[in-house]
Formats: sequence, C-alpha cells, structure tokens
Amino acid sequence: MQQPFSARLSFAPEEFLEGADRDHDACRSLWVAVIHKAMKDLAYACAKGTQPALTPSEREKLQRIHELDTPEAFFHSNWFEEICRNLELSASRIRSEILARYAQETRGRAAINR
Repeated sequence: MQQPFSARLSFAPEEFLEGADRDHDACRSLWVAVIHKAMKDLAYACAKGTQPALTPSEREKLQRIHELDTPEAFFHSNWFEEICRNLELSASRIRSEILARYAQETRGRAAINR
C-alpha cells in the first residue's frame, strides 16, 4: 500500500510559510485552543455542577475551573470579544450557541437527577 503524499514528503509544507504567515497561523491555533478549553471547562462545570456527589478529584477540578471566575464569564469577557475579533468570528453568535447548548444540557441533567 502506498503512503499518503504528505507522509512521503521529506519536509513539512509549513516550512515554506514566511515568518509573518507562520506567526499568524500559530496565533490562530492558540486562540482556537483557548476557546476550545473554555468550552471544555464549561461542559465539565455543567455536567458536574448538577451531580449530587463528587469525588475529591472532581471537586478539585471544579475549584480550578472556577478559580478566577465562572466558565460562563469568559464568554462575556472583553478577552473573548478580542479573541473572536482576531479570528474574524462573531463573538455574539458563538456565545449564544455555546451558552444555549450547555444551559440545555444542564437543564436535562437536573431533571434526570431529581
């Protein structure tokens, strides 16, 4: 079986990016990762926030997530707005979709735990 084209290359295509392009791609990847991490924190907080009993490690993780503020607060922050502006994304659209999704999941879990 023949290897995919990218596996046969002796170099990475990224090597041809100029410095500014490489920096731009790295920044975009970083900002996307920040939003993704905030979404994961929000999902975890929503899932565990309605759970009646938590293990010590779950309580510790929730404390770390809420250390500075709530996960929801990030999506209402100026920092989130700036990240979305840099990524050329609609902060309001992303915010409303993310918060609606996790609010719905939280309501569903709360009803199950009754």
